Amino acid sequence: MITALTSLLFVLLVWWAGTAVVLVLQHRLHPEASATRWLLPCVAIASVIVLLVSSTHTPVAARIGAFVAAIALWGCIELSYYLGLLSGIHTRPCPASVTGWKRFRTALATSIWHELAALGTGVVLTMALWNSVNPTGLYAFLVLWLMRWSAKLNLFLGVPYFETGWFPKRLAHLPSYMIRQPVTQFYFLSVGVASVFAAGLLISASRSTGSEALTYSLPAVLLLLAVAEHLFMALPIADTRLWQRVFDTTRERRGARL
Repeated sequence: MITALTSLLFVLLVWWAGTAVVLVLQHRLHPEASATRWLLPCVAIASVIVLLVSSTHTPVAARIGAFVAAIALWGCIELSYYLGLLSGIHTRPCPASVTGWKRFRTALATSIWHELAALGTGVVLTMALWNSVNPTGLYAFLVLWLMRWSAKLNLFLGVPYFETGWFPKRLAHLPSYMIRQPVTQFYFLSVGVASVFAAGLLISASRSTGSEALTYSLPAVLLLLAVAEHLFMALPIADTRLWQRVFDTTRERRGARL
């Protein structure tokens, strides 16, 4: 029997493990290595194939497979940016004199190709999977994509707490585009809208039967975790402890290279 607790534990495991994998690989993979340049596209293509095939099936395995494939696909997109394979046209710190709209355009330039890739992937997946019998993977991808944009905008506009110690050296310029200050009105708007959508997904899950409940419960829990990550930006909670061993490993590795 599919329960809310099962969905919660499963998503927590996938979310924690997926984040840990990205944190490790962004420091251990060499962007110049041919294996790296082949690995991410191959995993991304395999993930898309799983999403397309699973969208036509409704058993539990198909819904779980679609969810995991969405996580893997998003992980590839994120890693392509962290590794510098698909980033932007600006790699310098933000000048102190740059403010307002110009600051936004400069910040966007640091990841423009990455953002366009995420946008293109999201649009294509939406067109291909929106009316499918199993849109679990699509919903999960949309949650990851849109909440990542929300997190970036909040960091750009200003939040009191954020961790930058996990950034690889190639992204050392990014903290200059983040502001450490009290949260803005956009923060409450983004958290509020996300919470409403999460509640809607949970209601849909409660009204569904069998494996269909997973289509709503898995993305709902993922969305709630994204909301929790937003709360970490506003509250003095050391969320880095969740991946402390990973942080220690990556820092030791960077220290060994110096």
